[in-house]
Amino acid sequence: MHTAFEVAEMPAIQALEAIRAGLPARAFETVAAALDLSVDELAATLGVSPRTIRDQRMKRARLSRETTEKLVRIARIQNQARRVFSTNDAVSGWLSSPSPALAGSRPIDLLDTDLGSREVEAVINGIAYGNVM
Repeated sequence: MHTAFEVAEMPAIQALEAIRAGLPARAFETVAAALDLSVDELAATLGVSPRTIRDQRMKRARLSRETTEKLVRIARIQNQARRVFSTNDAVSGWLSSPSPALAGSRPIDLLDTDLGSREVEAVINGIAYGNVM
């Protein structure tokens, strides 16, 4: 069984298979912990019902494709940010702080959509290469 962080680093075709199969619901806890969020906070951030996540965890079910894709997306960003900021604490601090490069938005608040996630990734890349305003 793969974690969301592992799937985020897989080649695209392999990651698609894992996303389509759905990650175990407990994967939600792992990502939330890495970001220093509660499961409910992460669910709200991703636009997923916290109750649905709790129910799936209790039943030891798999997450839906949509939820798995959102979870892998945030894991990909966490992996990318971890390479730049070195620790999970530094990543969660950066994600939770307003960013001038994102018009004052907190990066975590943009991760519910693909477009917002791409903007956050662009800022992380800018920081990595010294090109952030």
